[in-house]
Amino acid sequence: MNKILLVLTGGTIGSTAKNGIIRANDTNCRVLALYREAYGNDTDFEVVNPLNILSENLDKSHWETLVRFITQQKLEKYCGIIVTHGSDTLSYTSAFLGAALQHLPVPVILTAADYVPDDPRSNALQNLRACVTLLQNVRQGVFTVWKNSGDTACSVFIAERIQEADRFFDRFSSPDGEPYGYIENDSLRLCSSAAVCRSVQQKSPLYNGRLSLDKNVLMIRPYPSLNYKSIAVDENTGAVLHLTYHSATAKTDGDNSALTLLRHCREAGIPMYLAAFKPQCRSVYETSDVLIKNGAIPLCNITDEAAYARVLIACNTGNQLAINSFILTLS
Repeated sequence: MNKILLVLTGGTIGSTAKNGIIRANDTNCRVLALYREAYGNDTDFEVVNPLNILSENLDKSHWETLVRFITQQKLEKYCGIIVTHGSDTLSYTSAFLGAALQHLPVPVILTAADYVPDDPRSNALQNLRACVTLLQNVRQGVFTVWKNSGDTACSVFIAERIQEADRFFDRFSSPDGEPYGYIENDSLRLCSSAAVCRSVQQKSPLYNGRLSLDKNVLMIRPYPSLNYKSIAVDENTGAVLHLTYHSATAKTDGDNSALTLLRHCREAGIPMYLAAFKPQCRSVYETSDVLIKNGAIPLCNITDEAAYARVLIACNTGNQLAINSFILTLS
């Protein structure tokens, strides 16, 4: 196997615990030391450290740094890239890199850990080993690897099809009902949804040159009695992403609703997106219908994280290809 570029960004997988406090300490790369103890030195890693943060401190400037750093490498030197990350925002960075880097000629794989590498409960070593195995089985694309608690195998997700871990069991999931595949005993087993999962990937870049994310996307999650009048958009708001209830709905009654916000967005010339409608959708509730008829753009078959990433790219590059394939069309 050729050289692997190991990109460290911090997170639990790059942290140490002392006196009950976990701190990012990626310069030591403890997980790599454990990997070499377990599997020897046959795998050739080149280690770089462009970021060193706990992932809850992530913002879009870190994505700019990552994309710029990775795309400036001489990628022909590597068989692939592994990005270590914190688990809290893993699904968001997965979605963003999945959209921004899927055209690269080598695969990019993200992973994380549930406990610091030296903790015997940690999945860090298993996750890193699964990443190396995956690089032996894929030639292109962006993926995320994670061993869910209670599983014997590591799950492999298409990066844009992984959803944030739940708060009770720290398990990541896919809207497809299963991941792209599983890795166990250094072997990849694809799931029945693998072909469908890969269909979201495109090979053309979504930006030209340096990716600059100057405009913000305001993402809103609805809940009963949300005060829409308190939501402000300004000159730096490039778009509003309104997440919906599971039936792809949002409140439209009264003078304090999603419709109120939509009208405000229209006056300011700011697009508002609704996410997400089901791929088999043939009809919508009247609340959704009135929002769409008043200019809201419905997105279909997309995770919250991927919707955020793609709308962010679209409003900062003007490239509507980032979202066109996800816009719902009703016959």
